[in-house]
Amino acid sequence: MNTMVLMCLILLGSITFNTVMASVTVAVKGKQLVFAHEPRLVEVLAPIAHNDNWYWPSAALYQANDVQLEEMRQLLLNKLTNQIERYRAEEPETAKSLTQLHKTITSWRIARRLPIKIDYDLARIKTSANPRLPRGKYILELAPRMKTVQLFGAVKKTSNLPHLRHADVSKYIPHQTRTNLADKSYVVLIQADGREINAPVAYWNKAHQEAMPSSQIFVPFKTSLFNSEFTSINQQIKTLALHRVRQ
Repeated sequence: MNTMVLMCLILLGSITFNTVMASVTVAVKGKQLVFAHEPRLVEVLAPIAHNDNWYWPSAALYQANDVQLEEMRQLLLNKLTNQIERYRAEEPETAKSLTQLHKTITSWRIARRLPIKIDYDLARIKTSANPRLPRGKYILELAPRMKTVQLFGAVKKTSNLPHLRHADVSKYIPHQTRTNLADKSYVVLIQADGREINAPVAYWNKAHQEAMPSSQIFVPFKTSLFNSEFTSINQQIKTLALHRVRQ
């Protein structure tokens, strides 16, 4: 057999073997952790658990390359484009706010967030907190305690705001930041740990609700019979925000 052909076959076999062996890959902080088996969570966390002072309540694990979420994003962007065209002539400021939201959602990194609590110490001592990862590609999100929250939605500009300790979520939303399309009775708080909370913020229904560091505050669009498309826009934004990789 020709030497060159033989070398190519050996190389191809090596690539194939490594691909089969790499049962689970986890992207974390610019690196790839590769496992030839289906590891438990504690095995994934062990090499990096003490690399920094991680804020475990905001840690998250995602499945990469989710086609359904990307299709939802494109559908949502198309709807926002329709609304931008609708308001462009008569309400240019409204169209401008929708355009910046369009850019914000376009820039998001999207992957399916798994309903798993990520905590190294907990995974070491509690079997139910140490699940086995099935074969696939994952993204592990770890960060120290952040000092901001993100405000977006029916606002004039998407903003990263300083986190306010012990403050009600309404404190992040000065009246002048919301557009005339905003629902002013509540906001959707997507806590850093993945919980979604409808938080009342109007004077007549306000109930104290605090935001965790690195949480997201979505100001929803008011819905009406005359523009019912905002109902689905609100729902799709909430879904994508939940599955947004923040780091």
